[in-house]
Amino acid sequence: MLMKTPICELCGKTATLCSACRSKLKNGRITETDFRVATFLYQLNEGYNISGASFEHALDLGRVVLILTSGNVGLLIGKEGRVVSELSMHLGKKVRIAECSGDMKKTISDILLPVELLGINTVYTKDGECCRVRLPKAQIMRLPMDLDSLERILKSLLKKEVKLSLE
Repeated sequence: MLMKTPICELCGKTATLCSACRSKLKNGRITETDFRVATFLYQLNEGYNISGASFEHALDLGRVVLILTSGNVGLLIGKEGRVVSELSMHLGKKVRIAECSGDMKKTISDILLPVELLGINTVYTKDGECCRVRLPKAQIMRLPMDLDSLERILKSLLKKEVKLSLE
């Protein structure tokens, strides 16, 4: 089984971009962070056998890099968290892994861990649709990132305005 990444296998193994992948980077379909994560995953595959991993996209949020996968999250975390730990050391930032296939509530829950997700509501305003993500106020200190970063990431994932609501 081949690892799925935003770049081709040749680029991942050689850490240089072919013309097709260079075009993806130039057009904004992949980012420099996507390239760095994908090439490092190909390196890690030799020691950890993560060939079944499915890496979709990486979002650099300042202090945290969020890695989105459409496959088995456990492969990118690794036994005893070794893969995610090496990724974190390589990138010099904390790394979060979230599954982005299908169920948006599950994806948001993965991003928020260990904080409990109380609910997601669609709110209709005069400016259009807004998504309200409800979180327990008592657990705010346990959030994996600051509220602004969290709103930015959720906005880019959901492709609409997002407001965090602490209850």
